Amino acid sequence: MKQLTELATPFASVAESSELPGQELAWLQTLRQRALTQFSEVGLPAKKHEDWKYTSLWSLSQHPFTHQAGASSVDAAQVEGLALLDDAYRLVIVDGQYMAALSQLDNLPAGITVLPFSASLASVEQQLGQQVALDKAGLTALNTLLMKEGVMVHIAVDTVVDKPIELLVINSGSTPDLATHLRNMIVLDTNAKATVIEHYVGVTDSVNFTNVVSEVVLADQAELFHYKLQQESHQAFHIATIAAKQAAGSQWHTQNITLGGKLSRNDVHSRLEGEQSHTTMDGLYLLNDEQHADTHTRIDHLVPNTTSNELYKGVLNDECHGVFNGKVIVHKDAQKTDSNQYNHNLLLSRDCEIDTKPEMEIYADDVKCGHGSTVGQLDMDQLFFLRARGLDEVTARSLLTHAFAVEVLDRIPSETIRQALSAVIEQRLPRGINN
Repeated sequence: MKQLTELATPFASVAESSELPGQELAWLQTLRQRALTQFSEVGLPAKKHEDWKYTSLWSLSQHPFTHQAGASSVDAAQVEGLALLDDAYRLVIVDGQYMAALSQLDNLPAGITVLPFSASLASVEQQLGQQVALDKAGLTALNTLLMKEGVMVHIAVDTVVDKPIELLVINSGSTPDLATHLRNMIVLDTNAKATVIEHYVGVTDSVNFTNVVSEVVLADQAELFHYKLQQESHQAFHIATIAAKQAAGSQWHTQNITLGGKLSRNDVHSRLEGEQSHTTMDGLYLLNDEQHADTHTRIDHLVPNTTSNELYKGVLNDECHGVFNGKVIVHKDAQKTDSNQYNHNLLLSRDCEIDTKPEMEIYADDVKCGHGSTVGQLDMDQLFFLRARGLDEVTARSLLTHAFAVEVLDRIPSETIRQALSAVIEQRLPRGINN
C-alpha cells in the first residue's frame, strides 16, 4: 500500500540515521520495527478517515523538518519566567533535549520517581505502548518510531506527592523547522496521588513540529490531576495523544488548554476498566488568526458503576477553525454508568468556524447519560446590561468572554494552579469585538 501523502521529510530515513535511545533493548527495537512497518504502509492520516475529515495534514507533510537540534541559549532565568508554577518538581526539555541543569529534581521524596524518558526505558517495557494502538489513524506509529525524550513519572503505593510535577517543554527557535517526538509515561500505583502538568511553550514565532504521546496507568484507588497547557508558536504544528487506563476506584482529572499552534490536534482517551473509577475530562481552546485546532476525546465505560464528566469550551475569533468530536461509549456490561458530556463554543467573528459533534454510543440499559453542544455569539442583553452600568463596549465584551471561558478553570480544585492558568488565559483572551 502506498502512503497517503508524499512526505517532504522522509521520517523512515530519519529513524535509520538518528541516534535513538534504547538501541540495546531487543523488545524496544521490535516495537520500533512494528511502528515503522505500520507508518510505511499507511503514512499520515488523510481526510478520508472519519476522525480526520476536518483536518488536513498536507502542510505538515510538505514541510522539510530537521530532527537534529543545535545549541540553544535558554538559561535558568528564562525557565523561571516560562514555568507555570514557582513551587514544583520540574523536568525541562529544550529543543527535544533533557536539560538536567535547568530541571528541579533534587531530593525527591521516597516513592516518587521522575526521570527523562531516555533514562527510564529499561523500566517501562510492561507499560510502553499498552495504552495506545499503532494502527489507529494518527501519528502514534510515527511517535513510537522516533520517540527520543519525554518524562517518566512513577508514584509508588500509598504515596501522595506533596507538590505538582511540571514537564516544561521549550522550543527556543534556535533550530529552524525542528521536529521533536516526545513520549511520556505516568504510572501511579495503588492508592497513589499526584498532580502532573505538561507545559509546551515556544520562545519565538518559529515553525516547529511537536509530536507527543502521553500514556497514563492508574492502579486501584489512584488519583491523578493531569493538566496540559500548549503555548507554542502560532506557526507551530502540535499533534498530541493522551491515553489512560484506569483500574477500580481510580480517578483521572484531565484538563487540556490549547492556545498556540498553526495546526494542533489533541486526542484524549480514557478506558474505565475497574468499577467505581471516574474520569473528569475538561478543556479550553482559544483560537484567533488562522489557527486550526482539532480535539477528539473518547471515554470507554467497560464495566459497571463507572462515571465520567466532560466539559470542553472554545472561544474563536478572526478566521480560525475549531473541531470538537467527543465520543462516550457505554459497553454492554457497563450497567449503572453515569456520564455527561458537553461542548460549548463562543464565536467572536463572522469568519471563524466550528465543527462540533458530541456522541454517545450506549449498549447498556441501566444508565444515566447526557450530552450536548452549543454554538453562539455574545449575549446582546448581557452586553446591554453592562453598557448601561457604565462599561465601555470593549471592556463589556471582554468581561463576557472571560466569564464564558473561565468556567472550565473554575472546575480546578487547586487554587494555585487555577490562578496560574487564569493569568495565562487572561493575557490570551481576545477583546471580544465582532468583525
